[in-house]
Amino acid sequence: MAIVTLSLANACAGGKGAPASGASAPIADDDADAGSDAGQERPFAGSAAEATTLISAAVDKKGSAIGACVRDFRARKNLLRERVTVSFGIDMEGTLLGVTSKGNEDAELKACVQGALKDATFPRSHAGVITVTKTYEEILQ
Repeated sequence: MAIVTLSLANACAGGKGAPASGASAPIADDDADAGSDAGQERPFAGSAAEATTLISAAVDKKGSAIGACVRDFRARKNLLRERVTVSFGIDMEGTLLGVTSKGNEDAELKACVQGALKDATFPRSHAGVITVTKTYEEILQ
């Protein structure tokens, strides 16, 4: 089972300041996506905090697909117990700008995660670019 440690950061256009909070939630291999978010109207977030919360929830809905990407990456790189940190950048229109993986840049991992998020519905906001970072780590029992 993987644990996701959530670290949220907000970078307003031209601004500094990044509110942060953390949470952990187990992700089981049998998590099922509730269906495609494609075609849904993008919600509008009234604040950076609300945008961050909505983005995090949209990423969490795709947890099983992202977890599969991380497991595949670990297997390919022989990093079976390695923490994998993935960041997601979302613009003011609710568009996924990109995916990065701190310390473990890998084109296949990025492409897989972007594919997993292709139909996610992210909020629009006036908060600039919002970055959500999640760290995936294995639980040793």
